[in-house]
Amino acid sequence: MIILGLVTILTMQASLIIRLPACVLWLLFSGRELLVIVSGYLRIRRIRLYSNGEVELRNNSGDWQAARLANGSVILDGFAWLRIEACDGRRSVELLRGTSRKNEEWRRLQVIRRHLGAAVGS
Repeated sequence: MIILGLVTILTMQASLIIRLPACVLWLLFSGRELLVIVSGYLRIRRIRLYSNGEVELRNNSGDWQAARLANGSVILDGFAWLRIEACDGRRSVELLRGTSRKNEEWRRLQVIRRHLGAAVGS
């Protein structure tokens, strides 16, 4: 996605004065997201999602810590991109696959997120 974003920016019908800073900003943003993904994979071993929307993370030492689904989480029928914020403020992201047609828990996760999103948005 990083390369696709760069290609898209570079092929835009804009001057180099606009495209060059846009490429730099894209690389900074993408690098930050990549660091969040890698740090999450290095420190989190398991994720528990509860029906009330709470999340628990199991770290490398085997301890469970409280967390929450952060804004920007997306749960669709085929996959979910979860942004998770631990109680210590560190963030991680997780890409999950599932289908509500075959898995009732996946459907429940979609409904929970929809309700939590509505509560945060109001």
